[in-house]
Amino acid sequence: MIIIKGNEPRKIEKVWDIVKKDHSGNKVAIVGYKGDIPHNFIRAKQMASYENFTEKNVLAEMERFLSDVKGRFEALVLYIDCEGHVVEKIKELTKGYEEKIFLTVNHPSEELIVVKE
Repeated sequence: MIIIKGNEPRKIEKVWDIVKKDHSGNKVAIVGYKGDIPHNFIRAKQMASYENFTEKNVLAEMERFLSDVKGRFEALVLYIDCEGHVVEKIKELTKGYEEKIFLTVNHPSEELIVVKE
């Protein structure tokens, strides 16, 4: 899992640069909360996008989504800007998946911090 912390205004572009460094860019999906995914940018990169999550039930919805798409993608970007305390739970949920997982985490810094785990 690669964790991307920070609140840079053009975060999706930076996330895509990080994805490209660790991945070919083929069969990558981005998933997040309804209305939070920057669709114009995603369309230009020809990435599949899903707005399946709500903040109230994100872990249960994520578990269901991961089960539904297992094996369909080579990498998943969880574009949810979750709080730090949720990271461990998400790492546990994604433990058995072969897909490369990129997770965005809310952080007070505008500069992005990348942590490979």
